[in-house]
Amino acid sequence: MIKVIPTIGPVTENIKDIKFLQNYTNIFRLNSSHNTINWHKLISDRIKLLSKNNKILIDIPGIKPRTNNLIDIKINKDQKLLFYYRIKPKIKIKGLKFIPLSNPIPQLKNKIKFFSISDGSYEFKVISKNKKYIIGISQQSFVLKKNKGLNIPLSIYSDHLQKKKYLTFLKNISKINYDAVGLSFVQNHKIIKFIKKKYPKKLIVSKIENFEGLKNAQEICDVSDVVMIDRGDLSAEIGGENLFDAIIKISELCKSRHKPLIMATENLDSMISNKMPTKSEIFTLAYYKKMNIDSIMLSDETATATNWKHIIIWVNKFFKNGKKLKPSFKNNLNFWDIIKNEVKIPVVIFTKKGFSMKNVENLSYFKNITVFTESLKVKTLCEFKNNLRAVLTEKFDNKNFLNFIKKNIKRNYKSIFQDFNSVLVFYISFPRKKSRVNTTIFLSKKDFHK
Repeated sequence: MIKVIPTIGPVTENIKDIKFLQNYTNIFRLNSSHNTINWHKLISDRIKLLSKNNKILIDIPGIKPRTNNLIDIKINKDQKLLFYYRIKPKIKIKGLKFIPLSNPIPQLKNKIKFFSISDGSYEFKVISKNKKYIIGISQQSFVLKKNKGLNIPLSIYSDHLQKKKYLTFLKNISKINYDAVGLSFVQNHKIIKFIKKKYPKKLIVSKIENFEGLKNAQEICDVSDVVMIDRGDLSAEIGGENLFDAIIKISELCKSRHKPLIMATENLDSMISNKMPTKSEIFTLAYYKKMNIDSIMLSDETATATNWKHIIIWVNKFFKNGKKLKPSFKNNLNFWDIIKNEVKIPVVIFTKKGFSMKNVENLSYFKNITVFTESLKVKTLCEFKNNLRAVLTEKFDNKNFLNFIKKNIKRNYKSIFQDFNSVLVFYISFPRKKSRVNTTIFLSKKDFHK
């Protein structure tokens, strides 16, 4: 089943609300573009207090320029706005509004006619642009909220500034208990490898959300632990007409490399004000099922929407719908009979480092997989996959590995066997030379009731 990752915000920050969400997920997202470091520390402590199995994904603010207006500003259609970083330009144009930015204007590779704000929600026609500012004419009337992102198509962001932002932020959140970090506006594999080396115990979630990231998607997928597609920013930066092909490209890259994929931004935006999603949103979620997406992320739907409970209940019910797997085999079938008939038998994997999992995952007819590992990082990575359950064990016992296997399966007997009579077990530990532990065996319910 596709997993749902809610963003915690003002409407879900209380411990009782986090406890409610915990009924539907164990992965929580914190968006550090909003609120203070102290706030995120408080929320992370609440999440971990409820359960040590809860996982926290915290996004690092990228170098996308965001508006630094301190109050909401009413913008009229055809009004001229100048967006600048740090030094306010001395330009006199009648009716011109000046909007400060949090980051510099990115390098503009090609000529552009339009740019936008807030994931493409509000569009501007370009009048003038250079390295220090960009001027546009608003194509509609709207209210400019605080801290909204500026999207300039085909932009190239500074890798040097990106690295500096990442390192500064990661240093500032050193006291926050988190499991995975989202790298915003990733453009190449080098910065991912750098952060992974510096923070080896954290999962790296690479957010592909601009032209350069899409262009280098293959190498980004190769080195990332998890990949996120930010549909809002990506659409605004490459053009909405190119979004579908981009999503297909990235998802196929992730699938071929067995990397968990998160689909983000406006998945159920209409439900913020409506009881039911639009037909387009329903169709998109159904298509995600077919694509075998691992997770969707909810942003304002759970951070600011007053009806967030209704949204989380509806979407989880939607993903649960569908035919349940039923056992379709007799007891005592041998391994090759099962492989030949592609029976959907449960699989149990014992793995230290997780390297072997992709080989088993590649057997598409195995839909019910439980992973036992002594590595907290491997367990966390499994949480981001839609067909894996993960259990943290004590140190692997390679001398008595069969007893070790049975002991751990017995502790999780019901969730592993479910309605089946047998399970297939892979034990991979890479032990000392001549130790007999790389093993494949069948276990039946009878093995636990002798």
